[in-house]
Amino acid sequence: MGLYSRYILPRVVHFTCGLKPNTRQREKVVPRARGRVLEIGIGSGLNFPFYDPTRVAKVWGLDPSPEMTRMAEQAARSLRFEVEFIGLPGDEIPLEDKSVDTVLVTYTLCTIPDTTPALRQMSRVLRPGGELIFCEHGAAPDASVRRCSGSAPKRVIGPALLAGQ
Repeated sequence: MGLYSRYILPRVVHFTCGLKPNTRQREKVVPRARGRVLEIGIGSGLNFPFYDPTRVAKVWGLDPSPEMTRMAEQAARSLRFEVEFIGLPGDEIPLEDKSVDTVLVTYTLCTIPDTTPALRQMSRVLRPGGELIFCEHGAAPDASVRRCSGSAPKRVIGPALLAGQ
C-alpha cells in the first residue's frame, strides 16, 4: 500500500463522505439502528454522532483500512456505547451467525467489487427479525457521473433482493 492510499486517500474519503448531502442522509438512516449493530465500512466514524445511544448496546465496526479505523477509534472515545473494531481477515465477517440486530451500511456497497458474497455474510450474522439499513449514492443525475459508476445500482439492488433466500 502506497503513501497516497495509506495516508492521503483516507482523509479525502473522510472529507467527501462528510459533505452536507451525505450527512443529511446519515441523519435519516443511522438513528434507526438498534441493539447490537454491525457497521460495514465504518470508515472514520462519520455515523457516530447519529446513533441513538438509548437504542444501541454495541457497535462492531468493520473496515479494511487501518488508517480509517484509527480515525474511527479516535472518534469513538467520547461515545456512550461500546464500539469494537474488527478487521476483515478473509471473505467472512468474523462474528457468530445471527449475532447482530442491525447491519448498517452507508456509502459502502458501491466500493465492494462483488456484493453477493458480502450481502450473504451480512444476512448470516443478522438475527431473525433484524434489520439491514443501507444508503447509497444511487444513480447520479449527471450522465458523465452515471457512466463512471457503471452498473453499481444494478449490482447492489439485484443481490440485495436475493440475499434473504
